[in-house]
Amino acid sequence: MIKARLTSGIGIFGMALMALANSNCYSQTLQFSQVLLIGSNTQTVPAGKVWKVETALPSVLNQNAERQLSIVIDNNTVGIGGSINWGSNLNILDQPFWLPAGTTLAAGQSVFRVSVIEFTVVP
Repeated sequence: MIKARLTSGIGIFGMALMALANSNCYSQTLQFSQVLLIGSNTQTVPAGKVWKVETALPSVLNQNAERQLSIVIDNNTVGIGGSINWGSNLNILDQPFWLPAGTTLAAGQSVFRVSVIEFTVVP
């Protein structure tokens, strides 16, 4: 009885795997294109590209003041890293994130530039 259940389970798994293999799913490859520093002028991720946002570079206006840092994605202000006091460690964008084609990005409050790696999507 256990053997029959195991065999039928593998059969169902095998059929699902074959259905997935025959579906219209395909993989894509990312090819390095260039490194960008995005400032306060809004830039758009071009068609056929994706951006990996690595970090934000704070502007130095008043080193003694705490400041909220932000970037602007699709006209929405996004806070990053909380408040920064220059006497503390800068902990901006703990992890990178991805932006698809057509997304806009700009440096926001107290951010000089946003460091981005651009990739070309190769089908």
